[in-house]
Amino acid sequence: MDGQKLFFFDVDGTLIDDETKIAPQSAVNALSKLKRDGHLVFINSGRTLCFLEYEMELFGLDCAACGCGTQILVKGSTVMEKRIDHERGIEIRKLIRGLKLDAVLEAQQGLYFSDRPFKNPELMEDLLDYASETVDTEVNALEDYSYDFDKFCVQTNPLFPERENIRKLIAGLPDFEAIDRGSGFYEFVPKGCSKGSAVNYVRTHYEIAPENTYVFGDSVNDLTMFQSEAANRIVMGTHDTELEKYATFVTKKVLDNGIEYALHAFGLV
Repeated sequence: MDGQKLFFFDVDGTLIDDETKIAPQSAVNALSKLKRDGHLVFINSGRTLCFLEYEMELFGLDCAACGCGTQILVKGSTVMEKRIDHERGIEIRKLIRGLKLDAVLEAQQGLYFSDRPFKNPELMEDLLDYASETVDTEVNALEDYSYDFDKFCVQTNPLFPERENIRKLIAGLPDFEAIDRGSGFYEFVPKGCSKGSAVNYVRTHYEIAPENTYVFGDSVNDLTMFQSEAANRIVMGTHDTELEKYATFVTKKVLDNGIEYALHAFGLV
């Protein structure tokens, strides 16, 4: 094993099984072994820091690329962040309220929900309940200008998406990348930030060669990781087919110890 290596793992569908929400002990043990061997091991997620703390503790990690690359932590300290400017954040709040869209503003410290009553109450209340289990949340937060945030998402009706309002929202956000995640759900990230940009930033900062850089993922949310400078791109056994043309290795499913299987195949555990 030559030199320090760099690893980035998606969470849902990669480290943790999507359906059962189980994290195999084999994956926990494998990541622990990588850390003991002196490698840099990151969670790489679209979630902001507050929504990753449980998973970081579960896997014993202190490195993370959060919020689609808007914040990078190394050994518990932020080495890079791109927060939305305070005044720009106020403009975004006003734009969302004017279009009467359901939204969640995502910050390092908490999640901020748009005003009740929600237009899509079942979906939004379920999301609020889920988030509130582990994260500080605030509802009716669009007129609270006291906080800054890093990215945001919008939920529309999956059967009757509010396409005209989404079009107007995108037109008012030329400084953001708008990502259609399907089922009426849209994610908005500052331009230049992505899971892939995080991989490239850390790789360059620590001068780790592409052939010593590994990314693990399962869905189109991970596409920019698979398009990054990482030479080793491992896709899970259950995955979106769009990743296949970029993948260099297909491992087993999460619950079939896919993480351990891949790392063993590379001679790393």
